[in-house]
Formats: sequence, C-alpha cells, structure tokens
Amino acid sequence: MNDMKLARRAHNRLLYYYDADSQTPIRLADARDDDEDEESTPHSHARARPRVPMSVEHSRTVRLSEDLSYVQPTAPLPSWLKGFFVTAVSKGQDSVVQAAIEASNILNDYWFKVAYDAHRIDGEKPYERAEAMWIPGCDACAFVALRPDDNDANVYMCAKAIVEECRKGADWKQPTHVARIVPVEKSSSELELDALARDVLSKHFPERGGDSEPVTFGIHYEEHSPMRHFSSTDVNRVVGSHVPDEGYKVDLKNPRFTICVVNAGGSMMMSVVEAYDALGHFNVHRAAFEDKLSDTVPARGDDSAQPAA
Repeated sequence: MNDMKLARRAHNRLLYYYDADSQTPIRLADARDDDEDEESTPHSHARARPRVPMSVEHSRTVRLSEDLSYVQPTAPLPSWLKGFFVTAVSKGQDSVVQAAIEASNILNDYWFKVAYDAHRIDGEKPYERAEAMWIPGCDACAFVALRPDDNDANVYMCAKAIVEECRKGADWKQPTHVARIVPVEKSSSELELDALARDVLSKHFPERGGDSEPVTFGIHYEEHSPMRHFSSTDVNRVVGSHVPDEGYKVDLKNPRFTICVVNAGGSMMMSVVEAYDALGHFNVHRAAFEDKLSDTVPARGDDSAQPAA
C-alpha cells in the first residue's frame, strides 16, 4: 500500500494525545472501521478510552501516515523534537497530508541524505529518517521530525539545501504539494516562549565585545491557527531580550540572522537562520517552479529570454 492510501485510511487506527501532567499517552478515540458491522453502536469510535501504553515509534504524537482523521490534542509538540514546519500549497487536511508526506520523502531521499552527509561536521550524529506528524491543535499545517530524536542534524542546512536543489532542478521529484519547509530547532508551549528563546538563542548569539562590528539580526513571527494570539510587538520584545545588547543590532531590511518564530496550535517553534529572504522564506514550491520561470521571463519589448529585473 502506498503512502497516500495509507494516509487516507481510517481503519482500525488509534488517535492519541500526550498528557503533559501525568507524562503518559492517552488514547482519545478509535477511528471508525470502514468494514465495521452496521449493528455497532453509532459514534462508538468517539467514546473516551482508558489509558494504554504507546510504542516509542509513536513518540506520543499523532502520525500523519497512520490516520488522516485529526483529533485536537491538549499538549504542544514534545520539546525534544527537531525538524520542520510544513505548509501546503492548497487548503484542507488532504493537502496537508500530501505536503507532509512529500516533505518527509524529500528528506528521506537517498541522494539528498548523501549530499547532506558530505557537509556534516565530524562527530555529528546524522538523522536516520524523517517522520510526518500533526501539530497538536492545528490541522492547517504539519511537522516533519528527524529521527532519532538525539540526532545532531543542522535543520537550517537541510532546508537551505532543499531550496537550492529545487532551484537547480534536483533529480528527485519536484514538490507539488508542499509550499514551505521551515527549519525548527526546538519547540515549546506558547506560554513558554521566554524559556524557548533563552535556550535557542544562547547557542547563536554569544556575548561579544562592544568594539567589534555589530552582527545584524531580525525577528520573523507568524501564526497558524494559534490557540492564543500574540502580537508581533510582544513576541519581538520577549525574543529580542535574549540577544545581548553589545555586538548586535536590529536590521529590518537585510539582517544576517533571522530568528524565525512560528505559533501553530498550542506550539511555539523557533530557529535561527541566515539569508531568510534570499531563500524565499523556505518556499520550496516557489523555488522549484516560480523561481525558474522568473529567471527566463523576457523583459517587456525584448524578444530574447533574460533574467527578470
């Protein structure tokens, strides 16, 4: 059975959410069996179930490849997950599933992994596979986690490589469903933004002398079906407070580093990247198709193909 057929089936599957208080997974519901006896109790699949053990493979999240039906969990993405925030070209759960599976297939592609491994730092533990899953509380986008969880892969370099390969016309299938693949170094509850920023930014913005040339940075904040709305001003204030005053300055037009903050469902995701605008905000669909077209559009009044202005 191919990935999409598997993703579309709601057949003898279990949906889970992660109980942060008791540190245990809880089975929310049994997905309705397509071959279920007609005499079974109506809506029996929606009844609450007792707590059951969950395999390590499930990793306390709802896996896209196992069930298309979405049930909103109450906890954010586990903080130890590293991976990518994925959006779809079209709206709807079907499109989100297709986009997430497509993104994971790119990251699992043999030749892509070979190319990335050639740039790995000595001693870095590579990822073995990419796994698509729902973002708790949000059915409009998805998350692709790199496994095992203790890998040392540089998610920014992975996303950058995907964009560049799409622009060149990679040998692997060009993305048709996925829009953006945004790197995520770490996530947390939306109420733990301050702690998340402190943890992530301390690795990228060390103390610097005041006499050195300032390093420029900016903050990009976006929301996708958030459980709580935050103003960009408040997010910028909280996040920016963890960048040292000396040796750094804000540049809204052309920063060297961009702190990406994504609020989706009940999860706040963060990463620090370079060349955010030059990489098209990690829009791989645009890189694969529109960027190529824009490079060959003739200028008005000129019959020869040349780069667009």
